[in-house]
Amino acid sequence: MDALEPSPSTLLTPAPLEAVPRLAAGRLPLMAFVDPESERVLHEASVLGSLGRNLIMRGGIAKAVEYLGAQRSPYLLIVDISGVDLPLSQIQTLADVCEPGVTVIAIGDRNDVGLFRDLTDAGVSDYIVKPLTPELLKKALAPRSSSGELGRATLKLGKMVAFIGARGGVGSTTLAANLAWHLANRQSRRVALVDLDLQNGDCALLLNISPTPGLRDALANPLRLDNLLLERIMTPHGERLYVLGSEEPLLDNVQFTVTAIDTLFSVLRSQFHYVIVDVPRTPAAPYRRALDIADLRVLVADQTMRSVRDTVRLRAVLDEGGAEHRNVFVVNRAGEGGHHALSLKDMQGVLRIQPKSLIPFLPALLAAAAHNGEVAAARRGKFADAVAALALELSGRSRQQRRWWRAKR
Repeated sequence: MDALEPSPSTLLTPAPLEAVPRLAAGRLPLMAFVDPESERVLHEASVLGSLGRNLIMRGGIAKAVEYLGAQRSPYLLIVDISGVDLPLSQIQTLADVCEPGVTVIAIGDRNDVGLFRDLTDAGVSDYIVKPLTPELLKKALAPRSSSGELGRATLKLGKMVAFIGARGGVGSTTLAANLAWHLANRQSRRVALVDLDLQNGDCALLLNISPTPGLRDALANPLRLDNLLLERIMTPHGERLYVLGSEEPLLDNVQFTVTAIDTLFSVLRSQFHYVIVDVPRTPAAPYRRALDIADLRVLVADQTMRSVRDTVRLRAVLDEGGAEHRNVFVVNRAGEGGHHALSLKDMQGVLRIQPKSLIPFLPALLAAAAHNGEVAAARRGKFADAVAALALELSGRSRQQRRWWRAKR
């Protein structure tokens, strides 16, 4: 199948054509995977004259899945589903490979109201019955509401997972950093790792990188927070993991607002499959907000009485909101205390919950990884297996599934 050269022409996920936000680096405004006749209409349509760069390729949804499995996703995606026996299954596969923040318009040869409803329920913005015409294309690209949004929704938003330790020293930062690495390198997801401890955070240190300056200023000026700014202040670790942290002077009074937290994670969830957040144990409103809006809150404890007491206190303030906001209890450094440690049975008796994951106590592995500037989860063994099991629990994937799929929202 032949790919045509991108033609000059800016469309983003939900936004009016006349007021387009700035693009994040590396993402095209528009891609289309269509038949030759629809390709001709797309090239000739005057509406594309108001758009930025685009890529139009011959082929249908199968070609889109193949291409986007290796390339960054656009903001607007047009795919042909003609002749596909199971279009909903293919749409789900497409959502699996796409980044968050993609708006999808499907075109096909079946004039079926039931199919249209099924596609829109699956997150597709619009369905156009062939033949594609400039008028139908213009209508599909036009804003649909008084707020000027395009379509009804994107296929998915990234999942936000917040880590917090029941007490200091239980290893919540270690688990957050290693989980982020695992999701990026073992599940091939785009992952943002955010360290909200701007003065004493260790996420960047665990990954042997230096944080890029700018997070403090961005949080102090939330109106400036957008995709391009975050691209500049995030530090890449490999191809898919990006770290957002800081090392502010210890004597500074670092403050930011709840609004800044809302804005920051709203932008990140539109760009990444997973947003992993290391939340400090500080009773301040912005940190509490980060926990409140997270899809999953990972409460990390060890087998000590202090951890059990403080886990009880944490659970008292972190109400679960059904499937939308769920607490996950993890026991880290399992076996550290030997026969002096609290047994898992005793912990469950007090907490009334069972740990979803047990992370073994492997001090030699973690010390060597820290000394050599390596990621502990990169080494095969019990620790990597435990992190992989935690990733499966948090992602909602079964052990047989190989790809990530969005949570229904």
